[in-house]
Amino acid sequence: MNSDWGVMRILLTLVLAIFPAVAQIPLVSLLNASHPGSGFQIGDRFEIVIAAAPNQRVSVRTSRQGRTDWGPAVGSTDSTGRWSTGGQFEKRDFGGWGEIWTVGGKLASPVLQFSVSAPCLPSGRTFVSVSGPNMALDCETTEGTETFQTPGLSDSFLTPDGRLVDGRASEQTREQYQSELLQHFMENGMGSTSVRLQSPQGELGDETADLISKLVGVNALKEDEIRNVLAIVRAAFQKPDSIQPTAQEPSRTLLLLRHLADNTGQGNLRREIDETIAYFQAR
Repeated sequence: MNSDWGVMRILLTLVLAIFPAVAQIPLVSLLNASHPGSGFQIGDRFEIVIAAAPNQRVSVRTSRQGRTDWGPAVGSTDSTGRWSTGGQFEKRDFGGWGEIWTVGGKLASPVLQFSVSAPCLPSGRTFVSVSGPNMALDCETTEGTETFQTPGLSDSFLTPDGRLVDGRASEQTREQYQSELLQHFMENGMGSTSVRLQSPQGELGDETADLISKLVGVNALKEDEIRNVLAIVRAAFQKPDSIQPTAQEPSRTLLLLRHLADNTGQGNLRREIDETIAYFQAR
């Protein structure tokens, strides 16, 4: 272990030692164990360290090339509020990454955005081809000329905690398709037109909240995503006469909203959630 990395570990240990156990905002650090302070390259080892309150469940939402995996709980912080994992970036990890960590129902700070580059020789030949969000790179390395590619929609990928996420199926079930739509609306909003999901029996109504809860699981949402969820569930009940008979009462919607409220501090967003709860309670 080189001296720079040793210094970083000492500093990180000091930070964790003074981090209050009752802290409201969990912290996450992504460290390059091979080249401290540098960006990531294939072959580099990494370490992810979380500092938060003790005995809290940890999960991660991983995004790659337009695909997102809403992971389950992968562990818990220990009695000091620490959790960590590590690994090594391989050739299949080439390209951009997004990671949003959740600890005890709260978003860890910061949201991680990074890329893993190819080990191209600085003076060697390089050729890049781009097709939509996908990229292929041919370059000279110490092992000779190699090709590096970002994964396509149908390709599997490994999450930071080592789970293999299957590629997107060529034929989706209705629930898979609806979950993708909901994820898009949560991330981007619905725009000026309210969208309501359908089934052969009618509009989904209360089942919309069920799909959101299954999709998100133990992961927390960003503020803008929560506001988009509020708009989605309101839209789901805009036309009561069109809702399928088994989903006309907002019981599961209220459960979802109360869960969001429990994990949101006081402020404008909490007020908006409470107002939405009151709206459904008055129905």
